Amino acid sequence: MTIICAVRKNDEIAISCDTQSNYGSLQVSSKYIKNSNKLYSVNNSILGIAGWCAVSDMVEHLIKHEKKMFKLNNRMEIFSTLMLLHKKMKDDYFIETREEDDQPVESSQLDALIINENGVFGIGSYREVNQYNKYWAMGSGKRLALGAMHALYDSNITAKEIVEAGVRAAAEYDDGCGLPLKTKVIKIRK
Repeated sequence: MTIICAVRKNDEIAISCDTQSNYGSLQVSSKYIKNSNKLYSVNNSILGIAGWCAVSDMVEHLIKHEKKMFKLNNRMEIFSTLMLLHKKMKDDYFIETREEDDQPVESSQLDALIINENGVFGIGSYREVNQYNKYWAMGSGKRLALGAMHALYDSNITAKEIVEAGVRAAAEYDDGCGLPLKTKVIKIRK
């Protein structure tokens, strides 16, 4: 339960997240938990991770200790990285790969958005990778955030302002999301 949003507009790509943690019906504000940031810088990219805290810890640990593993410049590089991550998370971190009886492949339990100079990429738990032209959101507040970003995208505001409006909309109406928010911006070189 969270919200991660990313927007590409003009010469800017922005990613933003809420900072609330959820443990079942327990909601924990960032004023009580120090490691509430869900955005991770690795090489030339920023990852925003939605979902289980344990999975975020695994990825954060791998970023710190195996940074070279993260090749995230295009869809197929990201897919190849996800294949390596999945094996590592199973073998070294003992991740539970089951979700549903009819799932197509083992789950990596990882949903995230990635931004870099090449764009906005979304990854899902079955290692699917999509590249988005304008904006996307992940997490329990996704529908609310997408609506807010859609309504604002063609206005005269920046990617940063749009992405933060998406996070604020989700935090306002989805009980799995809570402020304050964190935002990072990448300027695209022309």
